[in-house]
Amino acid sequence: MALDLTTLSPEARAAFIKDGERFGSEDTLEQANQTLNAYLTHGSKLVAFGFAPEDAAELKDARDLLIGAGVGRNAKRTNKKIDTAAHAKAMRDGQGIRLRARSVLAGSKRALLLAGQAEAVQKIDVLLGQDSAAADDAEGLAQQLDALHSQLKDTTVANFAKNRGGPQAVLDLQAKAQALRDAAKVKAEPRGTPVETETLDLIDGIIVSLARTAREAAEAAARELGEPAIATAFELSALYKRRAKKKAEEPAQGG
Repeated sequence: MALDLTTLSPEARAAFIKDGERFGSEDTLEQANQTLNAYLTHGSKLVAFGFAPEDAAELKDARDLLIGAGVGRNAKRTNKKIDTAAHAKAMRDGQGIRLRARSVLAGSKRALLLAGQAEAVQKIDVLLGQDSAAADDAEGLAQQLDALHSQLKDTTVANFAKNRGGPQAVLDLQAKAQALRDAAKVKAEPRGTPVETETLDLIDGIIVSLARTAREAAEAAARELGEPAIATAFELSALYKRRAKKKAEEPAQGG
């Protein structure tokens, strides 16, 4: 039975799309081909370890859907590699300035406490307690930076923070909050249509899921059967190219 994307449950669809967003369709297509080629040689040995013939058939159908969508010939999806990299950098920078600003406020709070500024101390305590964990989305993190910025701009706090990194933190908080919002906006603007991008993400996620399942089955089979070549054949090298390259380069760098 051919893979029918319309029969997927909303929960499965959302999970596959979320996973697929992390990978380019060219890479998932390459991985699908690698896994299917490995299956031709070792597929019969994986059945007892969790990867069935119908799983391989589903992987082939998903691969064929990508090819039918034009992957490998032209790019219909969002240029997510560039957008995701910019978004990730904005998140890292935002988390960094958040930690620095919290440290500045903590140091200033002690000075405020010694000076008897109880109201300012209470406000800082409330803020640091509310945002004890960094938000995991760009807008949420930007709002946390806004709150820290507002606290450090407070006249009383600013006076005690001026020799503790406060002025620079105020500037950086504003800049990084704007960078987060800019990155989120660019990432959210597809260059293809939203339907095309979501469908490709869905197919990518299905392929990633099946390739991982095959890999896990291959590792178990290789261990039990004493055939390490099985695990090697099902490596996820197309999905994690940079990581594999880094490992390959390490011996040369070490002499």
